[in-house]
Amino acid sequence: MSRRWQAIICYEDRAYFHTSRWRLDGIATRESAENTDSGTLWLEVSTSGDTLTVNLYKDDGLASENKVATGSADISGIDGTGESAAEVTLAASESSGMSGSVWIHRYDYETDPTAGIPVQVALCTDEDMGGLWQNISDLPTYDSTNGCAEFIRIAGEDILGKVAAMFRSELGGYGAAEAWFITDATRSYPDLRRLANPAQLRLACAHHALEIMMGSSHEMASSTMYSVQRDYHKEEYERAMSALFLAFKAGGGDDAVAKATTTVIHQERA
Repeated sequence: MSRRWQAIICYEDRAYFHTSRWRLDGIATRESAENTDSGTLWLEVSTSGDTLTVNLYKDDGLASENKVATGSADISGIDGTGESAAEVTLAASESSGMSGSVWIHRYDYETDPTAGIPVQVALCTDEDMGGLWQNISDLPTYDSTNGCAEFIRIAGEDILGKVAAMFRSELGGYGAAEAWFITDATRSYPDLRRLANPAQLRLACAHHALEIMMGSSHEMASSTMYSVQRDYHKEEYERAMSALFLAFKAGGGDDAVAKATTTVIHQERA
């Protein structure tokens, strides 16, 4: 069974609204069956008394037919700390197949926000991978329901971990990425919301997911087409990672500052 998606970046303003410990099931990246907006979800939050409702959409228009998950929780006891956070259990909407949970630490809006908050779930989709390998649906490990989602999840977690290490100053500090099972309220770095252009990781994720997928399809000790393609996509993935030019927002909200991978590598070797 596939693991839940946890390497998720919610671009909320934490001065007013703080989420953590995202866990989503049923992410589909298959062409024509995606339940995200090319890897992005759009978050809508509203309150009625002490009840907070979370809605996730696969389109920034937030139309009801594009709602993929919804859930509510009592937030009367939250105070901004991890210990008092409230868990919202998400159920699928519109037959999306998506469910999961998210924790709410803070909600200090005087009025409910109306605009959708972007939530980066997948760094690439099957469509991106299909541009590099046209027959992904023919691979032995392809999932006819969710497509390459499990391989994209693995690749995305690995890439964000590497980005957090390479750009730790830009992401606010040292430490491991946020994990759902850590409840400490001070757990906030690296702050992946500072990554202003996650789409720049799309090519690296597509190559890395293909590398993993080709490797999982290769079961023989001798060289095969899959092993050759695995090695090719590994090289292209490393090339894409070495050529990154990412933009970061200090504190998650200031003007973006761009940094190149080569600059960071040079600093690390000094």
